[in-house]
Amino acid sequence: MDDRTAAHAGPAAETDRGLRQLDGYLYWQGELSDARREAEELCDRLEWLTTSERDELLRAYTSTRAALTEQLLRRLAKRRDELRADYEARYRQLRSRVVGWAAVAVPCVCLVVEVLRLAV
Repeated sequence: MDDRTAAHAGPAAETDRGLRQLDGYLYWQGELSDARREAEELCDRLEWLTTSERDELLRAYTSTRAALTEQLLRRLAKRRDELRADYEARYRQLRSRVVGWAAVAVPCVCLVVEVLRLAV
């Protein structure tokens, strides 16, 4: 469900949308925290850095790591959407086949039952 349909779906959809946004926010804050921790671990190994060099490395590493994470998440979201579209198309195709076969099978079964009933 996208933002346009959520706006028309009522309070439950709004709650669901809000929870998804909160989950995304918390996930992103965790990623930023991990990036900062990794940057600090890197700087701790480079004991010769001055304070300003350390600060610049912390900022640059955290920024680069956040950009890479965002890029990865966007690619994953795009792939998720592609897979969803593929599976929805396959589901529609399968549903059409099942309905078609049922439309053929039900009259055939009814015919066989009627023939057997008349034969007895």
